[in-house]
Amino acid sequence: MTKPWNKIREFYARDPQLAMMFELVSSIEVSHYAAGPHGWTSMRDLCIAQTRVEYPYYGPYLRISPLPGNEIEFRYIDTPAKWKQWSRIVNGTEGFGRLESFLKQLHWFG
Repeated sequence: MTKPWNKIREFYARDPQLAMMFELVSSIEVSHYAAGPHGWTSMRDLCIAQTRVEYPYYGPYLRISPLPGNEIEFRYIDTPAKWKQWSRIVNGTEGFGRLESFLKQLHWFG
């Protein structure tokens, strides 16, 4: 289910409306996180888990969703109760910084 970052980048490159997601994935791909978090796409969303996962996957993961107005929602899916899930909305240009902060807060990667 997880894909290499270059394949995920190619997916977002096909749709100009997803330029902010393309930029985020491009930043991940050239960072030290390229070998760490494992991603896949679900419709237009980017999903990231700490380890490689296979379908079906019911463990915790980060879902990053493009929103209108060049915004991105970060939502950590660790419970089915949406009101208990950690969530942040940021400007698309702040996407990589928000991702780094999330990864550091959860101590997913060094």
